[in-house]
Amino acid sequence: MSKRKYEFDEQKLARFIKEGRGLGSGADYKPWLTIQDVPSEGLATRVPGIKNKRIHHALSGLERNLIIMLDWSDAVADIREQFPLDRDITRQIADSMGVAHPKDPRTRVDIVMTTDVLIDFHQSLNRSPFASAVKESTTLDDLRVIEKLEIERRYWAQHTEKTDWGITTEKELPKQRIANIAWAREMYTFDKQVVQYEGYWNDRCSQFLSILSSLPNSTPLKKLLHALETQYNFGSGEGLTVFRHLIATKVVSINMDQPFSASKIQVGEIQVAQKGGSSWKVA
Repeated sequence: MSKRKYEFDEQKLARFIKEGRGLGSGADYKPWLTIQDVPSEGLATRVPGIKNKRIHHALSGLERNLIIMLDWSDAVADIREQFPLDRDITRQIADSMGVAHPKDPRTRVDIVMTTDVLIDFHQSLNRSPFASAVKESTTLDDLRVIEKLEIERRYWAQHTEKTDWGITTEKELPKQRIANIAWAREMYTFDKQVVQYEGYWNDRCSQFLSILSSLPNSTPLKKLLHALETQYNFGSGEGLTVFRHLIATKVVSINMDQPFSASKIQVGEIQVAQKGGSSWKVA
């Protein structure tokens, strides 16, 4: 197997442009960089997008966490990671600052700088897009990191379309909420689950919601899950699987900032949203 080449040169630039990298939106967006284009130390991750139905390429754990948060947010309309900046403009900015433009360490070719995550909000919110650099807070004392961030900040400040810019660090990313979202998202669909008959999981979800609505508010979730298996023919673990799916699809909601505990969550703490009137369908 040939060794993957990660260097950047003008031929790669031309190929990326031809491939439409950095163009499109929603499901059609193609990030400038994918996890195949950078050396991996186990931090690059593919994140299945629920909002726009495509795979996001997170090049760090922080990017992965931010994308998960944004994909969960009802305010966010689109997420474009590894968004390319016009190289001619970033060169001009670097020159005006009197600093070196970022180069490939091997080829010495000026690279195409990227914004880690570009966020679009729903029009009804009347909010400008937000371009976010994603960095560990410990790196912000590094002069070269600051220089590159300043190039990026100036780029967006003079952009023709008003776009806000900022830095996201681990301090802005709530660990418990992200962990809970990721846990629920794994059951957004039942594609990998056993289906005993057509509509099986629809029936299970409807039954879960019906029984949930009949219980006293003080009933622990653990008791409900146990009853589903012992009284309502749910398979082992199916009640929790359904509950995770209902959270992921926002049919039900719980406090996502608290560690999940089926013995501590009470039925009265589970909020149920209306979905599809009297009928319910698996997402």
